[in-house]
Amino acid sequence: MNFDAIRIRPASPEDGTVVRTLLDGADLPSSDIGSLSEGWVVAQAGDVVVGAAAIEVHPPFGLLRSAVVEPSWRGHGVGIALTRDRLAWARMRGLVALYLLTTTAPDFFARFGFQAVPRVSAPPEIRASREFAELCPDTAVLMAIELNA
Repeated sequence: MNFDAIRIRPASPEDGTVVRTLLDGADLPSSDIGSLSEGWVVAQAGDVVVGAAAIEVHPPFGLLRSAVVEPSWRGHGVGIALTRDRLAWARMRGLVALYLLTTTAPDFFARFGFQAVPRVSAPPEIRASREFAELCPDTAVLMAIELNA
């Protein structure tokens, strides 16, 4: 594996099957991801997709979701590259804050400035998302980071 050859690129509809497989393998929601439209990126090594992440836009906020890395590529910076890319994209879009829900990775996301916040503090736009309202368990930690401050 050449860990230096990771490329982050916009996802295409053709990436849907592999992204769903990655999400299912990590026990992350995949039933609602649709056709990988704007907001989705994949990490590619050669011809192989080894990770993905998305931002759902709920103006003026974003919801970082579906951040996943193929197990054999974990610990090699793929998740860091995906998260940095999505944070930059959210800032370029002018989003005021980015939220996420996680059951397994609060320490990982804290490295980027995300902080755990009470679920009741989520803005209505985020609470109305399927990810928040239906797909993630109530035990998931809600984290937030302010952008463009």
